[in-house]
Amino acid sequence: MQFPSTDYLIIGGGILGAATAWSLAQQAPAGSRIRLVEAGLLASATTSQAAALLTRVRPDPAMAALVAETFTAIEQLDQVLEQPLPLRKVGSLHLATAESGKAYLQDTETTAASLGLSSERLGPEQIKQRAPWLAPDQHSEALFVADDGYMDPVQLAQGYVSAARKLGVEVVQNCRVDSLIMEQGRVVGAHTSQGSMPADNLICCSGPWATRLLAEQGVHLAMAPVRSHYWITEDNTELFPTDSPMVILPDINAYARPEVGGLLFGLRDQQAVYGDPANLPEDIHGYLFNCDPDGWECLEAGWGDLAAVFPAIEHLGVAHYLTGVSSYTPDGKPLIDTTHIPGLLVGTGCSGGGIALSGGIGRLLAELALERDTFCDVAPFKLDRFGSVDPFAEEFRVRCALARSQKKSG
Repeated sequence: MQFPSTDYLIIGGGILGAATAWSLAQQAPAGSRIRLVEAGLLASATTSQAAALLTRVRPDPAMAALVAETFTAIEQLDQVLEQPLPLRKVGSLHLATAESGKAYLQDTETTAASLGLSSERLGPEQIKQRAPWLAPDQHSEALFVADDGYMDPVQLAQGYVSAARKLGVEVVQNCRVDSLIMEQGRVVGAHTSQGSMPADNLICCSGPWATRLLAEQGVHLAMAPVRSHYWITEDNTELFPTDSPMVILPDINAYARPEVGGLLFGLRDQQAVYGDPANLPEDIHGYLFNCDPDGWECLEAGWGDLAAVFPAIEHLGVAHYLTGVSSYTPDGKPLIDTTHIPGLLVGTGCSGGGIALSGGIGRLLAELALERDTFCDVAPFKLDRFGSVDPFAEEFRVRCALARSQKKSG
């Protein structure tokens, strides 16, 4: 079977492919044919595993611009969808318990001011009022950023797709892309499990699966599949009111947010926990990484520091544990660029921030595909910024995993 030809074929129906489809449909000339193809069901792979913290304060202006665009996109989607998206704009509370964390607070406060975002310092009583589960000591310091929030990542992805469909984008699900179709050095489509899909331009947003797919054509993506994981406590509405803020704990590399009566909290692995991009299964739910399969080693290593600021964890039960695959780059910034192959673009490597960055990445990819001026600097996201890499080499995968271990923000 051969599908009708399109002007643009977007591979991957997760958050990035969905955002790109919507942005491209908005900007492309009238009559442009756009198809979005997804191996499974929309937003059912890595997008569905995200904690989805939308934090706006980023030291890199280009990264901050991507997140700001996501907030703008949510406002625009609310104007065209039948139901508004469930953005929980509760703000973020950054709690420092050591000198390194206090330096982080100062940097965050300065960056927020430079971006025109409001922030305020909080004392112990104010911390407890906003987040009753926290137990700050007299030496703790906190900063509250009011403009941050979180939301269900699947609902945001579905919102992008619904809006894209209204603009004529064709969506094909349960259709795996097996390889690219090349003619005279240019990409001209893709071979899929349902037949060939000819296209003038191809935008690859297939997350960790992009590494193997594009390596076949000599495009080596500087990223690795790294574990992201979090736990959800039993319900306790007194400790975890639904309007309490997200909490960032830079000194212990942890984060938390309310989750339907309980608390979702994440701890970043201090050891390198990564997968093999050459052997990722189609279904990555329950994927086993190179070590610590159930997260117990990570939880045990971080338990003491977590309990110091969250003493209720000692008697609260943990109801759920979720583990997922994040595509991490060595510097924690995404890969958004054209490639050396004419007609082929890439958007991936979001390093655990794909939900927050989605609106900006979708717009940037659309502008690159249409060969227009971009709304922000693309240099921080270039594919070649790390030089020549082998994404399948274990040494490189360790390097990417350690980038997550050192991440302090949300």
